[in-house]
Amino acid sequence: MALGYNGLDRLNPADAVRAGRFETVGKEPVRVGSGTDVDWHLNPYGDRTWLLWFHSLEWLGGTIEEYERTGDAAELDLAAGIVRDWLADNGAPERFGEDRREAIAEGTKFRLATLVCLRAHRAAPWLDDAIARHASWLADPEHYSGPWNHGTDESMILLTAACSIGRDDLADLGHDRLLDSVFDPPGGVRPAIDAQGANNEQSTHYSVYNRSRWRKAMTVIRACGREVPAELERRHALMDEFIAFQTTPAGDLLQIGESQAARAADTGASDDGPLAYVASQGEKGTPPDARARVYEAGYVVGRSGWGKGDRAYEDETAYTARFGPGRYAHGHNDHMALTFHALRHDVLVPSGHVGYNDEAWREWLHSPRAHNTFVVEDATFRHGAATELIRHRFREGADTFAFSDTAFAGTTRTRSVLAASGPDALVVLDEARSAASRDITQFWHLPPEYTAKAGGTGAVASADGVRVHFLRIPLPGAAAPGAAEVVRGRPSPPQGWIFPSPGKKIAAPTVEFRAAGARARILTLIAPVRGAAAPTVRTAPLPGGGVRVDAVLDGRRLTFTAAADGTLHREP
Repeated sequence: MALGYNGLDRLNPADAVRAGRFETVGKEPVRVGSGTDVDWHLNPYGDRTWLLWFHSLEWLGGTIEEYERTGDAAELDLAAGIVRDWLADNGAPERFGEDRREAIAEGTKFRLATLVCLRAHRAAPWLDDAIARHASWLADPEHYSGPWNHGTDESMILLTAACSIGRDDLADLGHDRLLDSVFDPPGGVRPAIDAQGANNEQSTHYSVYNRSRWRKAMTVIRACGREVPAELERRHALMDEFIAFQTTPAGDLLQIGESQAARAADTGASDDGPLAYVASQGEKGTPPDARARVYEAGYVVGRSGWGKGDRAYEDETAYTARFGPGRYAHGHNDHMALTFHALRHDVLVPSGHVGYNDEAWREWLHSPRAHNTFVVEDATFRHGAATELIRHRFREGADTFAFSDTAFAGTTRTRSVLAASGPDALVVLDEARSAASRDITQFWHLPPEYTAKAGGTGAVASADGVRVHFLRIPLPGAAAPGAAEVVRGRPSPPQGWIFPSPGKKIAAPTVEFRAAGARARILTLIAPVRGAAAPTVRTAPLPGGGVRVDAVLDGRRLTFTAAADGTLHREP
C-alpha cells in the first residue's frame, strides 16, 4: 500500500517534475534536472533537510498520482526513469561527502515508500530488486533508529515493502519492531506511546506528528494481514488527551521541546474526544475527565477547569511543568520548566524551535536558560540526569507539586510550585543546596508582545491591558533579595528571544532573579492582573525559616505559606 509522500507531492505536481524542478517547504523551487536525468550532486541551499527530501524521491509522488488520475503511461515512465537514474548515480555512497551520505541513508525509508507506490502500478525485476535492497538495509540493526518517529517510519515502511514483494521474514521484523517500540522498547527508553497515551519524544509537535504516524502504522499492520493489539488502539486513543493538555485555552499548541507555534485546530482532530474539544475551544468533543494530571513520561499539567463551570472556556487558566528522564529525541533540557496561561494571555512560554541547521541557536534553545526554570551557575550541567516529582496534590484553586534533582554537579536542586486560581497566579519556591556557596539564576520568559521593566527586586510586564507582576518574596534568614533584571534580545550570551518557527527569531523579555549561598533560595509570586493597581503583599515569618504571605490581586485575596521544607500551601 502507498504510504503517502509527506506533502512533497503537493509541492511538486507532475508539471513541475516534467520541467525538472524540485521544491521543499520554505524554499524556492530549484531546477535539478532534465527529463529523467537529475543532478544528484546539488545542494543549493547548503541545507541538510533540503538534501534529505531531494534524495527521498517522495517528490515523485505528484507524477505517480497524475498517472493514477489520467492513466497516462508517460507520467509513470518519468517517475520510473528518475528512480533508475537515482539508483545508477548513488551507488557506493561512501564516495560522497558527509551531507550527501547522510541524506541517502536517512532518506532510505522515504525512498522505499516511493518505490512501493511505484510498484503498485509497474512491477519490474529491477524495481523488486531495489525494494529488496532498501528493505534489507533497513532490517540491519545498525540502521534501526529505535522507538521514536524515525524508527516508526522505518518499521512500517519495512513492513509494507516486505509485504509487497512477499518477504515474510522482513515483514515480521518490521511488525515486531513496531510493537516492541510500544510494549518493550530497547535500551531502557520509554515507550513510543505509554499506558497513559504519552509520547516519549518530549515535544508537543512530535506528539501530534506521532499521533498521525501511528494511525498510519495501524493501517499498515492490518493491510499486511496482521492484528493490531487492542492495547495499542487504546494507547493511541489516549494520545488525544495527552496533546489536549499541551494546548492553551486560546487554542494554541505549546512549544514544548522542538515545536513550532501551531494551532490545536490544525491537528486533524475528529469531531469527538478531548483533542476536538480543545481544537474547537469547547464547542465540540468532550473534555478530559480530569482537570489536572501527572504523566509519568514527565509532565504535570492542569487547568482551572474546562469551561464547564462558572468560567468561559477562554477564561480558564492552564499550566504545564516538566520532569522525568533526561532529554531524548526532540526534547529540551527543560526540567522543572513551567508554562502559564491566564487572563486570556500567554504569560510564561518556552523559547521555541530554530530548526536543525543552526547548531549554535539550537544549543541555546535546548538549554535550561531558554526555559522557565533555574540554573546553578558555574556548575556542570548533566544532560542525562533525571528529575523526580517528589509530591503533588490537586485541589480546586490550589494545585501544588514539587521536583528534585542533581542535574547540576555538587548541588541538590528543588522547585515547589503552587498554581492558584481565583485569583490566578503562580507561586514558585526554588532552592539549591551545595557544600559551598553557589549562585543561582531564575528565568521567566514572556511572549514578544510584552514590554517589561525591572524595579527594585521585582519586575512588571504589560501587554494588551494585562500586567504581570513578578514579585520576589523575602525569606526569613535569607540574604536580602538583589535587584531583578529584564533582558530582551541580547545576542551574546544569548537571552531574551522567542523562535515561533525555524529561522524566525523575535526579541522577547526575560525576567531574571538571583540568589547565592550554600542554601540559595528564591520565592517568587507571578501575578497577572487587569487593573492598574499593583498587588499588595504582606509577609509574616514562620518557625524554621518559612513564611506566610497574604496578597491581594485585582481585589481578590491569595494567602499561602511556604514552609521551611519547601512545601507550599494555599490557606482558605
